[in-house]
Amino acid sequence: MSDGPPTAKQESGSLGSLLRHSLNYSLVPVVGRVISVVMIAFYTRWFDTDEYGTVDLADLLLAGLVQFIGWNLLSGMQRFYFERTDQRERNAVVSSCAILLTAVGWTVVGALLMFRHELAPILISTEGSANVSPSQIVDVATVALLIVPLQLSSQAGFFYLQIQKQSGLYAKVALVKLVFELSLRIWFLFGLEWGPVGYLLPVLIGEGLCTIFLTGHVLWRVGLAIHWDILRPIVAYSLPLIPVGVFQLGLHYGDRRMLDHFAASDGLDQVGIYGLGYKLGFLVTMAMLGPFVQIFHPWLYSEQDPQEQAKKVARVSTYGLVAMSAASLLVILFGKQGIDLLASQAQYLPAWRVVPLITVGYTFWAVYHITQIPLYIAKDTFPLMWINAAALLLNVLLNWWLVPRYGFVGSGWATLVTFAALAAGGMFEARRVMSVPFELRRLSLTVGAVAAAAAAALELDANLPVATIGELALAVALKGAIAITLLAGLWAVVLERDERSQVTAWARARLGRGGERAA
Repeated sequence: MSDGPPTAKQESGSLGSLLRHSLNYSLVPVVGRVISVVMIAFYTRWFDTDEYGTVDLADLLLAGLVQFIGWNLLSGMQRFYFERTDQRERNAVVSSCAILLTAVGWTVVGALLMFRHELAPILISTEGSANVSPSQIVDVATVALLIVPLQLSSQAGFFYLQIQKQSGLYAKVALVKLVFELSLRIWFLFGLEWGPVGYLLPVLIGEGLCTIFLTGHVLWRVGLAIHWDILRPIVAYSLPLIPVGVFQLGLHYGDRRMLDHFAASDGLDQVGIYGLGYKLGFLVTMAMLGPFVQIFHPWLYSEQDPQEQAKKVARVSTYGLVAMSAASLLVILFGKQGIDLLASQAQYLPAWRVVPLITVGYTFWAVYHITQIPLYIAKDTFPLMWINAAALLLNVLLNWWLVPRYGFVGSGWATLVTFAALAAGGMFEARRVMSVPFELRRLSLTVGAVAAAAAAALELDANLPVATIGELALAVALKGAIAITLLAGLWAVVLERDERSQVTAWARARLGRGGERAA
């Protein structure tokens, strides 16, 4: 039972802790995304569009299978850890989930590997292409499948660090892993010339080492044992989410497969172009949403008062969306210039046409992701099933209709509309289950600013010539003016006066502290 509402000082401290941990969790994703953007120039020089499309499909297959097989169990581990008060029982939650996750991962992947020759054309591409043979597709699928159980095991270790709020150690381990994998990838791709397989092998090695050293250390610390009485309610909580994982696998992975299938004879090439635009459009969400959720979940679960939980969800949802949208404006408006700068072959240049669509789509995805939290708190996850099932059906129908007519741009529109529908469904259920007082006016204004930026970018990039330095400078100046106007609108209209004062004071304090250290 709560002793009363938190004081302003207590709330400020908890939000300050949330911000500090979020910044630590953001470090490696931000560095990783910056590096991945820089590496695009090398990947697009080294890979033709069909090879890049193969790598993109393998990346998505890997992420989708991790989500399907075990991500919900990891969420359950995090959710139930805080319900236990005895430390031995908390350790048993971690140990039991990690062991079960490893066993399930290897069982599922082992079964899939037995039929890899038959499954590879279904999972990656049906016929290959000019630069990717059917045997290479089998090799790529094999490596991607082997990564899955190792990544699930290593993530159990990372989730434990999140639960313990050891964000500094989390960032250090993840940074070492990132640098190690990148170094191997450069060697395998540009030194040994191993092609798409060389792109994936460093991840396999990195996840294996992380499983041995990080998760191994965690299991040594908490004790290597499985407790069925503790595990049973976690499994019961996670099982209904398995269909959700299947549907989300289809949402994030299916558009590439449908693009490959529905888009004439150059499907894999279009997947490569679409994948490049998708990577840039997904940039902000990858860098900001994941770290935000990583600390927000345990921070929120540790709050026992339902009314305070609802208030925190509403307020922090607004702050998170405003921050991600402000960063998204720059990606939307300057996406074409980014593609022009990074694409090393002319065949990749049309990718700019989906950058605004994907970025707006993932703004809606961020809204949906936040609306899931009240359902997890209430342990009422069944609505997620129908929301994701309906969204997947909508996505399939949209791709079936749009891709034959508009190619990869049709997939971009399908993603945007699907994620908007997801956000609407999630908002409806969150308000029904927990009566979260979402700040709809501020959320609508924020999403509206992002949509306005996308409309302006698509119009300018389609009609404004940039053949000369002067024309390019004019385009950049116009986009800069739009960005400043929309950012000023978010600052002056969406944020309230006291919030602007707090942000200003926080920034001045950090700048002053930095100046003192420099002195």
